[in-house]
Amino acid sequence: MEETDFPAHEQLLFGSALTMIAGALDAYSYLEHGEIFAGLQTGNLILLGIHLGRLEFSTVGHYLASILAFAVGTMLARGLQHLLENRSVSQQYIVLWYELALLVFVMFSTNRLPDIVITTLLSLAAAAELQEFRRIKGAPFTPLMMTGNLRKASASLYDGVRYHDHKAGSQAIDTFTVLGSFAVGAILVGLFSKILAGFALIVPIIIIIGLITWLYRTHHQRRWKH
Repeated sequence: MEETDFPAHEQLLFGSALTMIAGALDAYSYLEHGEIFAGLQTGNLILLGIHLGRLEFSTVGHYLASILAFAVGTMLARGLQHLLENRSVSQQYIVLWYELALLVFVMFSTNRLPDIVITTLLSLAAAAELQEFRRIKGAPFTPLMMTGNLRKASASLYDGVRYHDHKAGSQAIDTFTVLGSFAVGAILVGLFSKILAGFALIVPIIIIIGLITWLYRTHHQRRWKH
């Protein structure tokens, strides 16, 4: 199947942009708000364990807040999916608006609210994205968990080269593209944080606005054709 045969939100470019957002959010929360990851909860669990092992209890609450917020954010997104499943409105469109609203609020509150509140809100946003966007070209996909993506890309590359499996080779290219996009998101925030500090969140905000515009235009083009 051609990429355009898939819904807009399952196309590689769209998924790569989502992954760039995820990388940007993790880099932003780590650099600007207490070395806590917005979406990478494996990292938060590791850091939580390290601080507990060192009996450094002052920061434990920050990691727990992010982990719990991610769980709550997943449940909120799941509830929204059930609420909208029999309606004509696009779930992906609503989730992106929800994520955008959270990020805009965080950006303008970055110097006013404590880090624990900021990272909690960012974890809510990251969880919603992970819950809603889980496929690229019909195949399972995650914009957050790069360890699984690296395993998938490596296994697909092996199958593509060893067995001349063109489908596996294509999947390897797609997954390595996703991995690179995550790094690009982190790189952009790293660069802009030197200039904009807390306002470096403008990077994922601009990308989300682009994705919302893409979905809007795709939806209206489809309606026009029918």
